[in-house]
Amino acid sequence: MFKKILYTLLLLAIISCNQIQKATDAITQPSAREVYARGFKKDDSIYKSWDSAFAKAYQKNLLPKDQNVLSGLPYTTVGTYSSNNLIPYRYTFTLAAGEIFHAEIDNNVDSTAIFLDLFTWKKDSIMNSTPRLSNASNEKKITTEIKASGLYTLLIQPEISTNSSFALKIYTAPQYSFPVSGKSNKAVQSFWGASRSGGKRSHEGVDIFASRGTPVIAITDGIVSSTGNRGLGGKQVWLRDGIFGQSLYYAHLDSIIATTGQRVKIGDTLGLVGNTGNAKTTPPHLHFGIYNRTGAINPYPYIKKTEIPAILDSLSSKLGVLINNGTMRLSPTSTSEKIGTLKRKDTVLLLEKTGNWFHVRAHDSLQGYLYKTAIKSIPST
Repeated sequence: MFKKILYTLLLLAIISCNQIQKATDAITQPSAREVYARGFKKDDSIYKSWDSAFAKAYQKNLLPKDQNVLSGLPYTTVGTYSSNNLIPYRYTFTLAAGEIFHAEIDNNVDSTAIFLDLFTWKKDSIMNSTPRLSNASNEKKITTEIKASGLYTLLIQPEISTNSSFALKIYTAPQYSFPVSGKSNKAVQSFWGASRSGGKRSHEGVDIFASRGTPVIAITDGIVSSTGNRGLGGKQVWLRDGIFGQSLYYAHLDSIIATTGQRVKIGDTLGLVGNTGNAKTTPPHLHFGIYNRTGAINPYPYIKKTEIPAILDSLSSKLGVLINNGTMRLSPTSTSEKIGTLKRKDTVLLLEKTGNWFHVRAHDSLQGYLYKTAIKSIPST
């Protein structure tokens, strides 16, 4: 009887602890990595090695000959996890304020836990030790609005003892839609910072060219704070994004349709493309600008249309052999810095494949990219 009571009390205690943990998690929103760490004791040697590998990855400074900075996004790659390799995959790239960042990963084993951590960089080229964003449990993607332009690093690490393949895509999307109906990036022909008035001022926006009378549209829900015909902008509309948000400036309009104080939805027509103001000698276009509390900011990343890349086919092998002498490069481009040369018949570990390049590890430590024609995969046995 006593044992039965004791068992019941223990069971109730466990249930109570689980409920408390769930309630706490609902408030603190722990990352997938933090939840995973709960399953190990602090002195677990395998876990300590795994966690140490992660710490070393974000403590490493950005050195020209040491780190691969992607030339741009989108970026897609396929690769493999190996149980004897605890080092996270690391991707460094530049993001701009106004972009929405996305990273998504697919595994051939759905039950495998994957940890994605996005870090920012300080001005002195030191990576911050606390992630800007991490994935939640049972999630294999992260997304966030970028508030500050600069370098970012994504670290990807699987759970301990993982042997599987993965496919990764990293891309951005604009925070807003495009402000001229039926047009795309190709219509932007003058960008932020271009010289104006013989160098006396710089362009505080972008010019989007279109036929006279083409609708210019609200790219966010908001309130029309001002309309009028004045100054360099001629006929213009100012749209405020939220109560304390940014002001969006539509200038050189042929005619104004929106009215001051009007609440608008995304896609509502604010006016029509023209060339009023100081644009009388130029073809019809929309001058589009964005202003926040500090002044004008580059609007292009906020509206630049992007495509979501397709996932690549998975790697069929983990090993490759060079069929010709090969130049290893820092990043997957032919203009990237050379970091080593491998000889014909050298065997390498295939880490990833992105486009026409293999990311390989040779001689146990040297990592870099080889062009596909230099290498042949060795079929898995």
